[in-house]
Amino acid sequence: MILGVYWYFGFPEGLYSFDHFEFKKGYGGHADNPAMLMANVTTNEPDKVIQHLRSFMDQHPEGELFVYKDNHKLRIGTGGHNLYDYDFLLIKEVENFLKNEKVTFHKDLEIEDAQFIRLSVGNNKAIIYPKRGFLQVVGSPLRKCNAETSALRMDCHLSIQHKANFIADLAALSQSMNLNVFFYREHNFLDRTNLMLFFTNGRQGLNFQEKQYVDITRFENGVEELLHRHNALLGHEGGYARYPQDGPIVERIVDREYVLD
Repeated sequence: MILGVYWYFGFPEGLYSFDHFEFKKGYGGHADNPAMLMANVTTNEPDKVIQHLRSFMDQHPEGELFVYKDNHKLRIGTGGHNLYDYDFLLIKEVENFLKNEKVTFHKDLEIEDAQFIRLSVGNNKAIIYPKRGFLQVVGSPLRKCNAETSALRMDCHLSIQHKANFIADLAALSQSMNLNVFFYREHNFLDRTNLMLFFTNGRQGLNFQEKQYVDITRFENGVEELLHRHNALLGHEGGYARYPQDGPIVERIVDREYVLD
């Protein structure tokens, strides 16, 4: 799966701008709609435009693009519950491409009985979520430029004398598993410590670099081994007074202003 910085509830203000593509934010909850970037165009050569877009997408296998075709009318866009830098860069290139095709852009365009055409379905890597129960996928509040972050969280407690080695081993595991961000919160009491651990990445697809995929199964196996090695127990010991609020203590970080600040 992909972890890290994405956009859903808000547009990345200050990072990207478009002349014709419109951002439609996600609402979450019962609506659970994808965030979208879409533009409406008309052209005398719709099939030619679509074929050129298909060739363009062949050069960007990490991206996804769809077209609704109603004769000479086209609605072009991308969407998802996690839009990454890669997706905004892709649509910027698509917008420039369409300008060169000399299509006519429309703010509103009635499209009926349209043919749905998917020009790319990304790289088709299966999305595998944690299955063991000790790692959970969590989101974040909106931060710089309306960015959000998806991360893996784990709660555990262990002896304070084992904490330093446990954290060091988790940092090494994170590095080996393509996770560039690792931070935690803690609460120390008596000879024990409650930990709230977070693992994630930064911005995805800058300069059209490949998005970073994390092998969740391998990471779960590695974390489980470290839990046993350091006699760490899942969950937190004690009540709310011992909830880990000290921190964040950062071990590994990239794009801090989008992930933490």
